[in-house]
Amino acid sequence: MSELKEIIITEDEYRQHLKQRLRLTDPCMAEEVERVGFPFLFASGSELLRSYILNETNFLSSLPDRLRVPDRGYAWYMFSQSVREIHIDGNKIVVKYEPRDDYKLPFKRFYL
Repeated sequence: MSELKEIIITEDEYRQHLKQRLRLTDPCMAEEVERVGFPFLFASGSELLRSYILNETNFLSSLPDRLRVPDRGYAWYMFSQSVREIHIDGNKIVVKYEPRDDYKLPFKRFYL
């Protein structure tokens, strides 16, 4: 087992990331991004939020070669096995995770 790691994502940094990633130039669309809160994004399974978390933690690069598959759903499944605590409010998300030496593989019919 590895040591416990933590990622803290603030509302401001994530919204800036979304505006850049989505290339928002329309003020109405930028306003929509301002209205969406972290609890909703996490509970709804936001693909953009999951991708952001995976990128910020460098989780994919820590996986052994035999477990690397280019599917984001598969990567999130693996990451979820490492999560130990999650704290979410309107202003920030704190995820504490512990990378593992081995992961349970998903059902083949869903991911492989």
